[in-house]
Amino acid sequence: MLLILTVLMVADDSRAAGDSKLRITQVESNLPDLRLFVELENVNVDNTKLKKNLSIKINDTPAQITDIQSVKNGNKVTENTAYLVLVDTSASMQNYFSEVQSILEELFGFVSSKDKMAVFSVSNKLQPVKDFMINDSSDKVTKTLGNAISLDAKSGTYLYSGIREAYDRGRAALYIPSRRIIVLITDGGVEGDCLSCDDLKDYLDVDRLPVYTLILSQRASADEDFKTAADQIAQKTGGQSFVSMSGNELFAQFKASLEKGSVLKLRCDNFKPLNLQANLTVSLLGDQEEIKQTAKFTATPAAENTTGLNNHQNLRTSYYGVMVILLPMILSLFIILAIGWVLMTKGEQPL
Repeated sequence: MLLILTVLMVADDSRAAGDSKLRITQVESNLPDLRLFVELENVNVDNTKLKKNLSIKINDTPAQITDIQSVKNGNKVTENTAYLVLVDTSASMQNYFSEVQSILEELFGFVSSKDKMAVFSVSNKLQPVKDFMINDSSDKVTKTLGNAISLDAKSGTYLYSGIREAYDRGRAALYIPSRRIIVLITDGGVEGDCLSCDDLKDYLDVDRLPVYTLILSQRASADEDFKTAADQIAQKTGGQSFVSMSGNELFAQFKASLEKGSVLKLRCDNFKPLNLQANLTVSLLGDQEEIKQTAKFTATPAAENTTGLNNHQNLRTSYYGVMVILLPMILSLFIILAIGWVLMTKGEQPL
């Protein structure tokens, strides 16, 4: 009996080690410095050992890890975050509105004063409900969403298009934290959307923002096609998808995922192809196997480097402009001198 128990414990330990997961959620590029946001599951090592076990490359150029910090401090996520919350307002969501209200109440209570949150309704288009800079209460936002569900009852469910537009807004928004997260609250299912899941995955492939999908449904009765799509979108963006009938449970799973996040500060002095697409590959050496993840991002230089590059380019442009002006003048002068020399030579010849 003791032997059997020992074997089972070893098997459980092997499964736990094999369940280690690494997700890249976002890359913030200010080359030669970068900030890399990751989520680690079942990686039970301190930051010193984690730093030794991680290997990071931009294309084929090694990057140095200068610091690792957890986003969680005590019971709070201390890394300032911008949340883009999308709420499905199709007709079927009327059955889950109390659970939507629970999620929003939890989320409003979770964000700090330095975080920013925008809320949108999504049916046949993305409609702003709360802007990043407006401090509306959870009750006011919930009431607006309740009205939207009544109005949008027969207008389609364009969730993929909604995520794409939220991504564009999230990438372009100014004066909000650099860590940005998309949260979709839905009962699952897409209707009438001209954008497919594959189209969306291709669109989100570079400069990712993590997409977390909270699906209000029984696991057994969840729309399998949409659940598969949500999982694929999560895998592509570094997010996750969860299914439950309980809004409180969905929020708890979402919160637990966020609290597994870490911020890695990187330095890569030797990477030169700036303002081009690059691949950032993270390899984590585990007890059982190596875990590897790759994210595509735009290798944007820091502002001071951009200024230097622009000044260098402006200098080259200035030289070019001067030459464009001077060359015709020099050629004209040469032609005038040549004509004058010819006329003087003819005048000196004897009649």
